[in-house]
Amino acid sequence: MAAYGAAASLKNTIQHILQSSRISLLSPSPQIIFSADYGAATSLRNELQRILQLFSSSLVSPSPQILLPAYDEMGRLQRVLLELDKTSCSKIRTKVNALDERIKEVVWEFEDLLESHVFHQSLPQLESERDSLSFPVELQSLEHHVDCFVEKIKMMEEEYTYEMENMPEEEGDPISSRIDFGGMIKSKMVGLSDEFQKVRDNLLEDKHYSIIGMAGVGKTTLAKHIFEDPSIRSHFEFRAWVRVGRKCEPNELLRCILAQLDPNAYQMLTQGDDEEEELDGLLKEKLKHKKCLIVLDDVWEGQASNRLTSCLGEKNIGGSVQFLLTSRIQMAFEEGGFQRVRLLNNEESKELLGEKVFGEEGFPLQLEELGEKIAWKCEGLPLIIVTVAELLSKADKTPEYWTEVLIKQRSSVFVDAYNQISEVLLPSYDYLPQYLKMFFLYIGAFPPYLDLWLPMLNTTLSAEVFLQPSGEGSFELFWPTCLDKLSRWHNLVLDTSHEDEYLFGDRKYRVHSCWQHVCRVEASRIKFLHVLQSCDDVIKDQRRLCAHWNSLFCFKQVCDSIKSDCASTVRSLLCYGPYHPYPLPMHAMGLKLLRVLHVVRVRFYHISTEIFKLVCLRYLAITYNGDLPASVSNLFQLQFLIIYRYMIINKRGVQSYMPLQIWDMQELRYLEILGRDLPTPNTNDAALNKLTTLIGVSANSCTMEVLKRIPNLRDLMIEVVLKPYDDDEETSPLSSLSYISKLQNLKALMYEIRNPEIKRQFPTILHLSMFPSSLIMLTLEGLGYPWESLNDIGSLLPKLELLTLKCYAFRGPEWEIKSGSFLNLIDLRIEDTDLVQWRPQHGSLPRLRILRMKHCYKLQQLDLSDDQSSIRSIELVECNPLAVVCTNHLKGEFSFKVKVRSSF
Repeated sequence: MAAYGAAASLKNTIQHILQSSRISLLSPSPQIIFSADYGAATSLRNELQRILQLFSSSLVSPSPQILLPAYDEMGRLQRVLLELDKTSCSKIRTKVNALDERIKEVVWEFEDLLESHVFHQSLPQLESERDSLSFPVELQSLEHHVDCFVEKIKMMEEEYTYEMENMPEEEGDPISSRIDFGGMIKSKMVGLSDEFQKVRDNLLEDKHYSIIGMAGVGKTTLAKHIFEDPSIRSHFEFRAWVRVGRKCEPNELLRCILAQLDPNAYQMLTQGDDEEEELDGLLKEKLKHKKCLIVLDDVWEGQASNRLTSCLGEKNIGGSVQFLLTSRIQMAFEEGGFQRVRLLNNEESKELLGEKVFGEEGFPLQLEELGEKIAWKCEGLPLIIVTVAELLSKADKTPEYWTEVLIKQRSSVFVDAYNQISEVLLPSYDYLPQYLKMFFLYIGAFPPYLDLWLPMLNTTLSAEVFLQPSGEGSFELFWPTCLDKLSRWHNLVLDTSHEDEYLFGDRKYRVHSCWQHVCRVEASRIKFLHVLQSCDDVIKDQRRLCAHWNSLFCFKQVCDSIKSDCASTVRSLLCYGPYHPYPLPMHAMGLKLLRVLHVVRVRFYHISTEIFKLVCLRYLAITYNGDLPASVSNLFQLQFLIIYRYMIINKRGVQSYMPLQIWDMQELRYLEILGRDLPTPNTNDAALNKLTTLIGVSANSCTMEVLKRIPNLRDLMIEVVLKPYDDDEETSPLSSLSYISKLQNLKALMYEIRNPEIKRQFPTILHLSMFPSSLIMLTLEGLGYPWESLNDIGSLLPKLELLTLKCYAFRGPEWEIKSGSFLNLIDLRIEDTDLVQWRPQHGSLPRLRILRMKHCYKLQQLDLSDDQSSIRSIELVECNPLAVVCTNHLKGEFSFKVKVRSSF
């Protein structure tokens, strides 16, 4: 719910104000209390916390005491809101959800008041006193608003608790609608033959099994075909099918099973009021010394299945009762397996769509290609394929109409289909844990049919502050866990990093287009986020705006609508459309409280001065080739700064630097400035103590005078572009980087030479002083050193777990890895080299689990010793066929998986 995130945001805002190094709160400012629906509550709580931290030295006493109670209250509100997650799926949440909306509105209203108050005091002082490192902020005038807010939230907390404790139960379905006596299956099952065989064979081996997957993926259809399979019918003396749903009392479950085992007793069982213990006894007696299959369809909670498996265990009845369970959430028996139902592939999707529209004969020739493309847009989900087929069956079956359905951005066929199936999908969202709801809505705003941009999510989510880890956990570890839960536990996000299709990389995720529609509608309804679709969209009071077509912001009526309807509430502006190489005349929108501005896919020829007045910004990502002005330091709350260049052109004798005022931006945590460098500060006390990630700089930023002022750097990426006019053939590319070894907090180092000259000869001596022993991840590209040098690196980095070597990082036909090298390495990736033989000696790579080699066209031989028995997988992408033969030969001896992709 939105209230939880709103509370987190407000809490963070208060903390940020109170702990700011540049704001001094005037007496008697900090004492406030906040709260709201979980998303709103989390957002507000985080914002309060942020304000308290950001302005700790500039809040004039006792300003901090004014805000602190609000911060504490938001924590209490979050705990109250989380209690909803402990309630049953059978509870009707209508009143609780309505109250959640009211809480969210109260929290957001107070958050707007607080941030506007700070904004109007900060900007004039920043513009008039540019050299001042701090300025006063007064919060005393907010004291009455704070008191009223706290009282209102306390009353809402009590009301919320009361409504939650008194939620009515859903009415259970009649028993007659829950059971299935078996019979003819009306349609054939398209695809999933492997899954069918796997589940059926496990049941025949007397194992419990679960079928799990996204709503509409075909779990019930698969279970039905297994239930009616001849081998299953002959193997089990009795079979029973029960549709459980969100509400099914234990005695109802028992009656449903008994009614199918003894049809003569159906009338008595469906209308009786027998006690649970009596029904238990009847069922045990009926199944004594018998083989029975019980299918529990659409299970939402595990108590019912757990109780049945315990009651009907072999020791209780002397027979064999097997359970087959279907669920849209992750459920598995303690002694059994599970099958996650995959989406249909392109060929299966085309077959199903053609059959549903035209019958067994499939598409006519003139519609086959269009039908295949329409089926692709359904992304393999049977429910949406069948629904789209139903709508197409009622419309003109002409190439002209089907072309319109295919290419139109908001095709009525797909929109209508999404709306029709939303009733089936929505319960999966409604019963998500509170902290996952706004996160799911947020990632649902990504463009359809594309994988999520995980690096971008890592930074924007941190700046958004509606999501926060519990306790002292790291946010960088928390949000991927949330994504994994949505994928693996709740089956709402697709894991697209399939073993057979995706090699040589990390995991990939995507939100299905039908779920994106649900997310867009729900996010806009609660005013959390609106995806702009046209110039006429209603965007009143939206908190976030997103565009899949960046050119929408060229239209004055769009910008005027934003300025009049939501300029005072918008916190994020996200341009997710395709890269736009030409200038877009984005008109002023007056977004004074903007926190996140992601316009990296829009090329700026000139940056408006209005951007540097957005003093609430925490995240800024743009594409701009010019020099940034000194006024960038006005963005004193900025934590993430990403500046891409449309084209990196190095002029002889000219080096591009960030403005010197970058050292005044004390909140910076992440700095990505491709093609630019950090200037040497002109004061002794200049430092960026919070900066942990620095990406895209050259060796000019790696001097002692620069790096000693970034003591907490954890991730460093150095990018070198060799100059064609550089005639110094004897200079090692690593010779000037010795100070890096002093960065004892450094965990990841990437050194990349772009467009290296393969024939260029560097000194054979590798300067090892640059590698700190703290490194866990190391990426090297384009260096051209001999392989022998790499062994020395391996002996100096005892903690190294991931090593990536790209584009002739090292050269030579043979890499013989010496004993004692890379003792903790887990993942080794080698790409684009002239390597012929890879030969680890005894005593090297004892923990290596994954070896990935790509574009190694000369590779012929891989030798392994007993020390490399830990290897679990070898991936070969576009490598010499002799290397594939050699690896397959080793597979039998070492029992690892071999994954190969080749175009020849």
